[in-house]
Parts: sequence; structure tokens; C-alpha cells
Amino acid sequence: MSEQTRPCEICGQAIDPERLEILPETRLCVEHARKIERLGGEIQVRGKLERISKEGSLKLNYGGVTPVKKRNKEAMRKLREQYLREQEQTQK
Repeated sequence: MSEQTRPCEICGQAIDPERLEILPETRLCVEHARKIERLGGEIQVRGKLERISKEGSLKLNYGGVTPVKKRNKEAMRKLREQYLREQEQTQK
């Protein structure tokens, strides 16, 4: 197991190395990963059909499905704003 870590994009706490080993593309600690699930998740996965028919052919033949991962930027923005509001509340 690798002991590499990086900070959470929201709070700056170190992300658990085991979490990074399982989800190398994650940018959130466990606490914020749970919170972002309510906003649609950190990463959205969609399927893209592979077209194997000839270009210009009217017959559409599809091969497999390729997963396409996309970071949920809107959810990250909302989570960051929520975190900043919580920090302001604790400082008052």
C-alpha cells in the first residue's frame, strides 16, 4: 500500500491513503465525500456507446460501452460555499 496522500480540496485535511488507493481520482476526505453525495456525488460516471459501423452508413452498429468520468464541478462549488459558511458561523 502506498502512503501517498494529498489535502482535501474543501478543508485541507489529509485524505486517507487507503481512500486514495481505492479512488485515486478523489479530491475529498471521507467527511466531505459523504456530504457531496447529497449534491450528486464528486464524480459522475456515464456510458458512451462505441459505434463500430462505417462512416456514412445508415446501419448503426454499436460495440461496447466506454465509461466516461466527469467531475461534478457544480456540487464541488456548492460544498465549498457550504463549508465556508460553516467556518464563518463557528468564528462568530
